[in-house]
Amino acid sequence: MPLAMINEGRIVVLREILGGMGIRRRLTDMGLRPGSQIRVVSNSRRGPFVIGVGDTRLMIGRGMAQKIMVEDT
Repeated sequence: MPLAMINEGRIVVLREILGGMGIRRRLTDMGLRPGSQIRVVSNSRRGPFVIGVGDTRLMIGRGMAQKIMVEDT
């Protein structure tokens, strides 16, 4: 399921990044790799989409969140 569909406070595991090499490389450089645990900090359906990976918080666009496939833990 896409990361964009996950409610605030949930923790999920990244399974796959859809899209071209550019987006995969950008997300990998941000620390998002298959198997990474992602905590959804803010998903208000408006404004920024904020996630936590380890001790780091990242803001990503909704289009990017749609391309990150995750699985519930």
